[in-house]
Amino acid sequence: MVVQEFTVDLNKPLVFQVGHLEERYQEWVHQPIVSKEGPRFFGNDILEFLTRTKWWAVPTIWLPVVCCLFVKSIIMGHTIQEVALMALFGIFIWTLIEYTLHRFLFHIDTKMYWSNTAHYLLHGCHHKHPMDSLRLVFPPAATAILCVPFWNLVAFFATPSTTPALFGGGLLGYVMYDCTHYYVHHGQPSKDPAKRLKRYHLNHHFRIQDKGFGITSSLWDVVFGTLPPSTPGKKN
Repeated sequence: MVVQEFTVDLNKPLVFQVGHLEERYQEWVHQPIVSKEGPRFFGNDILEFLTRTKWWAVPTIWLPVVCCLFVKSIIMGHTIQEVALMALFGIFIWTLIEYTLHRFLFHIDTKMYWSNTAHYLLHGCHHKHPMDSLRLVFPPAATAILCVPFWNLVAFFATPSTTPALFGGGLLGYVMYDCTHYYVHHGQPSKDPAKRLKRYHLNHHFRIQDKGFGITSSLWDVVFGTLPPSTPGKKN
């Protein structure tokens, strides 16, 4: 008996379909569909709503939180200059977190039903539909949940008065990352460095998908040897 291979129906909610691709999922998800209209994820309207986020929601929600965190460290005795230095350090650490998550979590190799499903929700959907403007930035509810372990991690290494400024710097780095990510997909920069950054990231989507993991900077790609070659080559 010949068993017919599972085929994804793009006209139906995708999330609970993609897991059935099993070993073929990675090949399927890295064949992008270039369309501004994103697919439907869930049949349930509430769950579907939670997967869609306007880009401006990120700075609108999180920049006031960043400011409050900086003010908290100032109230606890730090100067503005000290808080600024801690914020810069937090941003720097975020760039490493950004690279690490993108390379080792977002591009993890999955083959089983639930791991494929989780990967698609986390990052696979972005590679399959890279121009879906409502699924480019991280949903605020998910960000809020992830803030808890990251806050505890910073608090473990820092003092009570430096934790808010350091965490605020990291959170500011995240806001810069998400806004930059949206811009390199949907903006039309005419000058460097924005034009170069857009070209660098779209190269990751459409030419060499296992290189170029930095979004806001190529720094860590240089450090860890994942900088894509400058000449066109075979698509990976």
